[in-house]
Amino acid sequence: MYKKISIIVLLAVLLILLLYIRPFSDSDHPNFKIELILPDADVVGTIQVLDLLKETSELLVFNDVKSRQFLTYEFMLSMAKKYGIDLQSKVYLFANDRGDYGFVIPLLKSSKLENAYERVAMDFEVTDTIFGKDQVFKINDQDLFFFKRKQYAVIYKGKYFSEIHGQLANTSTEVRKSWKTLLSNPYFKNEHLVMYAKNDKLNDLGIGHVFLAHDSDSTDFYLKSRIVMNDSIPFLINENGHSIDYSSSSDRMIDIHLNFQNLNVNTKDLIAAKLKNISKKINFPIKDFIALWAGDLCFEEGGFYKVFERYVETQLDENFETQEVEITKEIIVPRYKLMVSTIGPATPFINKLLTKGILTKEDEKYRFLFSPLFKMKIFKNYCMFYTSENIPKIIPSETNKLKWEYNGVLFNFDIDSSVKNTLYGGVKIPAKDLLDGYPL
Repeated sequence: MYKKISIIVLLAVLLILLLYIRPFSDSDHPNFKIELILPDADVVGTIQVLDLLKETSELLVFNDVKSRQFLTYEFMLSMAKKYGIDLQSKVYLFANDRGDYGFVIPLLKSSKLENAYERVAMDFEVTDTIFGKDQVFKINDQDLFFFKRKQYAVIYKGKYFSEIHGQLANTSTEVRKSWKTLLSNPYFKNEHLVMYAKNDKLNDLGIGHVFLAHDSDSTDFYLKSRIVMNDSIPFLINENGHSIDYSSSSDRMIDIHLNFQNLNVNTKDLIAAKLKNISKKINFPIKDFIALWAGDLCFEEGGFYKVFERYVETQLDENFETQEVEITKEIIVPRYKLMVSTIGPATPFINKLLTKGILTKEDEKYRFLFSPLFKMKIFKNYCMFYTSENIPKIIPSETNKLKWEYNGVLFNFDIDSSVKNTLYGGVKIPAKDLLDGYPL
């Protein structure tokens, strides 16, 4: 009798404990790992938001960002606590070459985000709908979506929300491939912003994948890079090449120096085969170019020259008789320079370009397909095309770099070194270029 009562009491106690403890446990996903829900994308990354804000504080002050008080470590931490956001953990970003991108943000208490909904709805037209078990909010004119679950929130901008939501809803049993590569990388372990990129466009350029990590000073954003080519062709950086005298006003420039003279014939054939896909639309004789090229490639676009053009004009004199008069006229021409170093005179190669129609001659000048007209000069070990009156100077160079203006933003790439098929360098972006046009 007492034994039965003891068993009943014990079971009752266990039931009370179970009912008491259960509300404090995550009954839906007791072993939840945010990495398992992250969608695959062309670019994936992680951000330590608070540490990144600390790192960029000097940049915001130097560039006199008006709203920088809202981008401080202290302010963002207070806002995160207010809305239950876990900024002590990583925020995950993803983006695709098709133009969409998003963020997965870990939460401490998802119920606190209700106030954020109301605040956004005051400034934007917000609609909501149901996707599976999720109530999804959308700012219609921005193609901006938002929804939350107990452990995380998702912000997404783009036209492919159904696809992304499908990946987020179907939790994988293991971390998806792109994220697995990023999260296991040993190269930028202690950086506050790290990204991994792999897509078809990079592959077509011969790039297997890219790792990027953020760094900055008071004037520039800088992304350190590790670029792995998709084959075993060695690209040997030459630190003692020849270059042209660039202008500081150029919008685009290439200053590349490769040690091609140390490559054997088989390796050069592999490089020619790889570049053939890029040049096949215009039937460019890439194999002949690779055989001739000594490794230096220099190009500049941007700015203008004032040049004097002389021509003969027929005029009528005071007796109404015709006479030929030489006239000098000042004209403005766009700045272009192109220099390629060669292992010998480039005349046979130039003649082949003329035969194929890739290069055409007009009077004493030359045009590449639809390019401006260039003057040309062939030397023993390099070939020069230019729009200025005088031949650009050849100067020694110890750097490999590229500057390219795109949509009003100036990107400055540099290559520090290479090991087998891996290139190390980075891209620098002036802070003013990124901040101009934003109401900060």
